Amino acid sequence: MRILIAQANFGLGGTETYSVTIAEKLESFGHATQIHAATASDAGRRLVGSRGLRLTVGPPDGFVDGEEFDAVIAQDAATAYALAARRARLPQIFVTHGFTPVERPATALDPMPRVVILNDRVGARAAALAGRPPLVRLRQPIDIERFRAAGGPLPVARRVLVLSNYLPDDRLRMLEDVCAELGLEVSRVGDGAGPTIDPRPALAAADIVVGYGRSALEGMAMGRATYVWDRAGGDGWVTPENYTALEADGFSGGAGDDVIDRERLRADFVAYRPELGTLAHDLVRKHHSATKHAEELVELLESAAAPNGADRHETLALLARAEARAAARADGIEFEYHRVLRAHDAQLDRAEAAEVARRAAEATRDEERARREVAEAQLAEVLDSSSWRLTAPLRRLRAR
Repeated sequence: MRILIAQANFGLGGTETYSVTIAEKLESFGHATQIHAATASDAGRRLVGSRGLRLTVGPPDGFVDGEEFDAVIAQDAATAYALAARRARLPQIFVTHGFTPVERPATALDPMPRVVILNDRVGARAAALAGRPPLVRLRQPIDIERFRAAGGPLPVARRVLVLSNYLPDDRLRMLEDVCAELGLEVSRVGDGAGPTIDPRPALAAADIVVGYGRSALEGMAMGRATYVWDRAGGDGWVTPENYTALEADGFSGGAGDDVIDRERLRADFVAYRPELGTLAHDLVRKHHSATKHAEELVELLESAAAPNGADRHETLALLARAEARAAARADGIEFEYHRVLRAHDAQLDRAEAAEVARRAAEATRDEERARREVAEAQLAEVLDSSSWRLTAPLRRLRAR
């Protein structure tokens, strides 16, 4: 088969890693693949290039008439609608990764493509959509040949890697403070510290990986003790006992009811055991093989139906793209708001520190003035004393 893998934007995150992972596996089965995105970042282009894969960028209208495909794996509604409008005989399946408008399935297509969900949390939201899309539950794929265990876990942890694009500053500071107390070195890979197209060297150098979603699974695949904790909270260490619940939640930190505060974080890190990494590695190899996932995708693609073409699909594609752009702008405004708020808070902190320093300087000045006044009064008392006047001739004689 000639398979098109399409998504709205190609940056450097979980959806992009999923796309290159399945593209590589599908090509290893002899299926020609092409990745397409409406926009792509430089890092995203480097990621695709590093794997020897094809990436085209632009609106779907620019390639649907010039390329021949047998099936498409759509990951955004705008592309799904545009392909249905221009290629009414092209079979589709849809993979949804989250809750943003761009990730919502194209439920107005007829027949509606089957929707692949990668965890029960996203599945519950997809099942609640009015269109009632047909759902297929697969597991998040990890290339276990690429992400393989790098040496055995250390008996005593020394290095902690934060693998995340989203960990807020306050949580990062909490983690760094706890690690400093325990003598653990913290490094970071992600949006706040610079993204990377290959996290394996950083993972291999760590003893503990802190992250969520695919980040957690990649740390587990490398045989590292993995701690699920990010912007939405956490569930702690991944173990065979809690794996089922954490996997169903997509390793997003919401599988349990516990709230991880500083004391819990410290207690958990003190309880580190080297076998946590070994067991995590075994769980990924058992449940998250990208090869198995690609086999299941091929089966879905071979039996996929082609949505009927309709004039409204062009309009729906335009509306979906407009909604995605509006959501992106809203996210950008929110990001800028928080950036300005953090800068404002930092300015207030500096102003408060300056005020404290000013008050301390005033207090020191007042103390010096009081001591000087006391000394001047004592000197005046001495100069006005009878003994000072009587000994004046002796002082003049000494001076001469």
